[in-house]
Amino acid sequence: MSNRFIHEQLPISADMPIIARHYDYDMFTYNWHLHNEFEIIHVKESVGDMFVADSMGPFGPGDVIVVGHGVPHYLRSADDYRNGVAKGRVKGTIIQFEENFMAHAINNYADLSHVKVLLEESARGIYFPPAVNREVVKLIEKMPSYSGKMRIIGLLQLLDVMAEIEDRKLLGTQLFHKSSSTAMNQRMEKILTYATAHFRENIDLTTMASLVAMNTSSFSRYFKMSFGKTFQEYIMNLRIGHACKLLVESTMDVVQVCLESGFNSTAHFNRIFKRYTGLTPTEYRKQFTR
Repeated sequence: MSNRFIHEQLPISADMPIIARHYDYDMFTYNWHLHNEFEIIHVKESVGDMFVADSMGPFGPGDVIVVGHGVPHYLRSADDYRNGVAKGRVKGTIIQFEENFMAHAINNYADLSHVKVLLEESARGIYFPPAVNREVVKLIEKMPSYSGKMRIIGLLQLLDVMAEIEDRKLLGTQLFHKSSSTAMNQRMEKILTYATAHFRENIDLTTMASLVAMNTSSFSRYFKMSFGKTFQEYIMNLRIGHACKLLVESTMDVVQVCLESGFNSTAHFNRIFKRYTGLTPTEYRKQFTR
């Protein structure tokens, strides 16, 4: 994994303020990156892990993700795709639009206040699960066929519908976006990249602090101020997110999932998993196998 976020330059201009296209890949290949534009991603086919802001979790068919401008993100295809043995393709639709799209209207017109809230929330990343996004997906899939003013009208309609859905989930922590604009520098890049690669291991604070040339007390304060949670809590989020993915996508038993997610004790894993999800691992899996 790269030690730096890639700052992607999109071909957005006054002549083309909105990019909308279907995609069909062997796998997702773009590593950690960010760009100045908003992005809406619909996954039609494929499974894997999504990393948005300071969050990690599984993605699958039907998921819709909204990423705000300047928010680092990364969709990593499951191992079968990366090993070339997956039976399917990676398919869906991507919509990207400039950060100042309809800014005056959205920021000042009462009728668009709900859209303003949606775009503000995207600074943390937003997830729309399949159960609530059927109308959203229909609108997203139409966007590549539009051009000119119809694409602008289509995007406003899409944002309006998204903003009315209450059962959307914010991905990043509350304080993430406060640090992302100015403090998402080499220090934070190193922390996120290392944590993402090694969350299954026992990572002590001394290792993390030395990675960014800080002492442990300063590192702990810096991390808590940036993300609104301790480093240990963040690692636990990554582990639980990975466990959820394995429970849904694999046939591993709970003991295997426990070990593959960085836990050494099944009893501890079960207790922590229920604290974070409200369900036992077995109950969580049953939700997806009915």
